[in-house]
Amino acid sequence: MQGFLDAVSLALCQEKCRVCNEELKVDLIEFLNSPREWKELNRTTLCDSCFFKLELEPSLLKIVNIENMAPLLVASRLPYQGPLKKILYHLKYDDDRLVVKDLALFLSQALDDLAKMVRIKDCLLVPVPLHWKRLLKRGFNQAELMAQRVAYSHDIRIEKRALARTRPTATQHQLGKQERKLNVSGAFQARRRLVEGTHIILVDDLLTSGATLSSCANALMDSGALSVNAVTLAYALQPAKQTLQKL
Repeated sequence: MQGFLDAVSLALCQEKCRVCNEELKVDLIEFLNSPREWKELNRTTLCDSCFFKLELEPSLLKIVNIENMAPLLVASRLPYQGPLKKILYHLKYDDDRLVVKDLALFLSQALDDLAKMVRIKDCLLVPVPLHWKRLLKRGFNQAELMAQRVAYSHDIRIEKRALARTRPTATQHQLGKQERKLNVSGAFQARRRLVEGTHIILVDDLLTSGATLSSCANALMDSGALSVNAVTLAYALQPAKQTLQKL
């Protein structure tokens, strides 16, 4: 049903590619007659050219191990630069939630990468929460919106109530390495009754130093989670000396 509504919106509103501004077109008759697999993969806010350029970007699979914080394996799909920055801007600051469908396709690929190392069917998806003040101002949590689509496409459970952000924090990518750790230290609280005895996969939009994810992992492990790993849509580019692993 959601795919049909996306297609109707695309057809009626003459949507344009969020990267190159090229007009997007959709044939509703063809869409209605297409198999479910095509509907799930059909883009609604990116033209073919921009989508496949993003497809060629390298993925990142790394272990985040910050001193005195819980280590975890993180799979990230796209570098946080150029086109992706533009798309995320449309989402966060223009309330352009239609882009979530296309972004979730890439996040889904990150989950596929993690599945090479982790048995994801046994896991619970947990989106990294926003503080209630930021959630009230923005109106949505982008990590939660993407996580809902990925949970559906992979047929795994999602629990958005598992974590709460107990205090507001500054945007991580604007801070230095040590500042990031202090910024999110103790900023999350897990609900034991929802996470005890479970294997968790955290979901977020951007990996910087990994301090946010590690702080979430600390809270979850302290509340009885058996393991915590993570997927993110994007990763911040590091200095050239750090080599990215292309999957």
